[in-house]
Amino acid sequence: MQRRNFLRTALLSGLSLNAVGSRAFAQMPRIEPATANPAFQADVEIALSAQRGDWALLPGAQTSLWHYTGSVMKGDAGVLSFADGSGHLPILRLRRGQRVRVYFENNLPEATIVHWHGLNIPQRMDGHPMYAIENGQRYVYEFEVDNRAGTYWFHPHPHERTSFQVYQGMAGLLLVTDEEEERASLPTGEQDVPLVIQDRSFDEHNQLRYIGNMRHNWMMGFSGERVLVNGSADYSRQVSRTAHRLRLFNGSNATLYHLRWSHGQAFTVLGTDGGLLEQARQQETLTLGVGERVDVWVDFSGLAAAAQVQLLAESYTPSLENFTASQEGAALQDGARPIARFLMSNVPATAVAPPGQLSVYPSLSRSEAVNGNAPRQVQISMRMGSFYLNNRVFGGMQDVADDSRVKLGTTEVWEFANDARMGMGMGMGGMMQMAHPMHVHNVQFAVQSRTSSGQQSALHRHLSAGFTDYGLKDVVVVLPGERVQVLMKFENHAGLYLYHCHILEHEDLGMMQNYLVEA
Repeated sequence: MQRRNFLRTALLSGLSLNAVGSRAFAQMPRIEPATANPAFQADVEIALSAQRGDWALLPGAQTSLWHYTGSVMKGDAGVLSFADGSGHLPILRLRRGQRVRVYFENNLPEATIVHWHGLNIPQRMDGHPMYAIENGQRYVYEFEVDNRAGTYWFHPHPHERTSFQVYQGMAGLLLVTDEEEERASLPTGEQDVPLVIQDRSFDEHNQLRYIGNMRHNWMMGFSGERVLVNGSADYSRQVSRTAHRLRLFNGSNATLYHLRWSHGQAFTVLGTDGGLLEQARQQETLTLGVGERVDVWVDFSGLAAAAQVQLLAESYTPSLENFTASQEGAALQDGARPIARFLMSNVPATAVAPPGQLSVYPSLSRSEAVNGNAPRQVQISMRMGSFYLNNRVFGGMQDVADDSRVKLGTTEVWEFANDARMGMGMGMGGMMQMAHPMHVHNVQFAVQSRTSSGQQSALHRHLSAGFTDYGLKDVVVVLPGERVQVLMKFENHAGLYLYHCHILEHEDLGMMQNYLVEA
């Protein structure tokens, strides 16, 4: 509380988010929305729109949301569905190699654009805020799905409004399959269960309550009073007593979750952000930063009919305050709150072991990196209410610093350096200590190392035990005092892309930079 009071008086009182960096957007020449290319032969065509609607999230009055909806214009109707029939959390199921055309229409009262998080696609299809369209306009996306089988997602990415629009309900999953996944014979249909984890706050009329315009509030990030799973504040699902694939996704604005099972079983991890692992891995707990996904295998065959298993979560703010006890919902269990219940059916149990081989990774070796001995530095810092990557805030829409230029076809090591130490409170010069989930557009990377300055605290060890620093990823959490090195290859597409902190309020306040892939 002392730290917060200090910041409240130190920062510019009353400064709204819309006042930050808005000149850069206002001065941008208007870019005409992308239209359909007659030469692009699509296998799948989807009509997708952003609009407002009312949905039953809590008992009583319905909640007004902004959300995605749509229909399949060409291809299998099963390409588009909604999580647990929610009607407002869309799921697109695509196949590697498919050529996809999406007719996106904005029916919201402000500009928006769609970012296809985790996909390797051309610049104009990636959803950079420079391409945001106004109410009534249409943007046509055309791309070939070139990602490995896995769990990806999509969300709005307009300048300074990403956090608000995602909070209002605008997010969806994009699930990719391929021949490798089919050979692994993973659970499908009712046994393939996406779980979108989000926290929200509501007023007495069941309407969403956000954090207001004070810059201090935006800096702290949004942490909600209730955890929703697939849009439900009391998520439960009856399951057959056999193997299931659960796709866990942290779709919150700023909250970090530390997960475990109520019956003490370890997680069997099948995949991370960038798709399936080569072999499954066991892990007692999972720590998910904003935007991270983990696919897990769980076999319910050892449980009795009518038994119940719960997914338990501890919730942490970006400054790593554990606020689980102050949230609403089911009673705490050993410091964690149940966020999803699985009820065993009385159908006879069928035990199934996870496959021995899931996939084969693409070749990615540090020996191929052009800077293997001198990683490209991305210094993360927050000083007196300002947000920096390499001492810069996001400026002009097409500005690119000299240290943010890479060559197409090359492999590089980047080092995310969050040098403010954990447990130090307010550091020198008013520097805040926060965890930052770092995301790079257009690539999947491999975590090479995670080092920490000084002695690790008990909280540091607790959260670190749940990280999935293996497989391919597009988001990595960097705790205070840590440096994380990642290896990635810039392939297929030259152009302008983004890297940023995926705490959405931090992104909107400027903790984001362009990088240019030069041919």
